[in-house]
Amino acid sequence: MNYLAHLLLAGEDPQAQLGSLLGDFTRGRIEILANSYPAPVIHGISVHRKIDRFTDDHADVIRSRRRFSPVRYRFSGIIVDVLHDHLLSVHWDRFANIDRQRFISRCYSLLNDHRPLLPQRLQRVAPIMITQDWLGSYLKLEAVDRVYQRLSKRIARNNPLAGAMEEVVAHYDELENDFLNFFPDVQSHAAQLNPKRSTTGTVLLFGD
Repeated sequence: MNYLAHLLLAGEDPQAQLGSLLGDFTRGRIEILANSYPAPVIHGISVHRKIDRFTDDHADVIRSRRRFSPVRYRFSGIIVDVLHDHLLSVHWDRFANIDRQRFISRCYSLLNDHRPLLPQRLQRVAPIMITQDWLGSYLKLEAVDRVYQRLSKRIARNNPLAGAMEEVVAHYDELENDFLNFFPDVQSHAAQLNPKRSTTGTVLLFGD
């Protein structure tokens, strides 16, 4: 659900970037998926999964999750994932060397250009993502709150996800500090998974 972070961490190959998005929309073994997608897309899916595992095990992410009340802890991974795209947007210039809006626009073009390759669920979601500018909207906490509301409706009834923003605001400074400690580490990890590929959104990402 932290789409923007995965896109940035995917490296400079557009199809690997596409795979980084597909990581949230595909299931099953990489060997099986390799029958349906080109090798660079498969690489992106694989990197997505490895980054997710690295993130789940990182001390600062675990610390962030523990900042939430017991009633919300079950959903704290989702809450923190989405918040990370907001915090990445806020601190974009620390971690990327390409203009944020330019990067996002090219990600949307990537989705449009590869529509036939997308899984059915992403084919349905992509036009909404682009029209509503999901990637750009993460800069505002109001948009993050809308994501929590939307996800709450997709999960089991009577879950506390819809009210997560109250706790995010209460612990914002601490969560921000956790993120600023965490993201350089995941960026370094992604660079090891993407040899000779920038994970800072270099302008070589899509060419000119």
